[in-house]
Amino acid sequence: MRDRMFPRWGAALFALLPISEILYTPVTGQTVYAAALASLICALACAGAARIAPHWQGYRVLQWLLALLAIWPLCRSLARMGIFLQQTVFGKRPLWSLLLLLAVCTLLAASTGLNRCAMWALPVAWLTGTVIALSGVLTMTQLNLSYWQAPGASLPSQTLDILRSLLPAALVIALSLPDGLAGSASRGMAAGGALFALISLRAALLLGVHTAALLPYPNFSAAGLAAIGDFARHGEVFFAVPLLLCELGRCAALACVLLLPVTRTYGVPRLKPRLSDRNKQRKPR
Repeated sequence: MRDRMFPRWGAALFALLPISEILYTPVTGQTVYAAALASLICALACAGAARIAPHWQGYRVLQWLLALLAIWPLCRSLARMGIFLQQTVFGKRPLWSLLLLLAVCTLLAASTGLNRCAMWALPVAWLTGTVIALSGVLTMTQLNLSYWQAPGASLPSQTLDILRSLLPAALVIALSLPDGLAGSASRGMAAGGALFALISLRAALLLGVHTAALLPYPNFSAAGLAAIGDFARHGEVFFAVPLLLCELGRCAALACVLLLPVTRTYGVPRLKPRLSDRNKQRKPR
């Protein structure tokens, strides 16, 4: 079980990647198109990367190169999570303490291995999809279709911005997958990209592009319009928690890749063989 990743786990892991971009992506009239296009490009790239992953992992030098490539998206994810938490919920907390807490949570999750991280990604993806769908239903009557915009000249530049944020982490994780998960990677990326595009469209139709441009986290702010009585007056909190769990899952997967050259398999720490295992190895076949 330690070395096996089921296709549904792999698809859920890759679905977390575009969903993780929802909190931080600016909302314009072109975001829905840019998110869908960027996710489609990433899905195709991840499918190709997953096919060559077993050959890539056979060389120690390439494993170290892959680990070095994982550092930048990992640090970027931790930094933007810490800044988001400080600016929205924990305003009085120093940034370094939030980053330290997030780093510890990431390393604890990564110590279980990439396949275990993918296993936990499945319920997180379902939870996130349910919350996003509920948030969309509760704000359905507040949508203003006059805010809809057709594709424009700024679409290529915004697509490139999303690709710069999404593609490095997606390729790094795809190149670390076990064999036979190319289809899962592409399906998961496409499903997560669809949610990314839909929630961006919802925010644009709720706030309008001019109001959204004034907000640091427009998708987060738009979720606050979905209130359920007095109990859930702050709908943005219920919206942000599963998205932050997706981001932590992304960080844990990247940390597994970072640990890959110095571990036995897929981010599981190298352990000394037990005496019984040594005896089994000595027995002739």
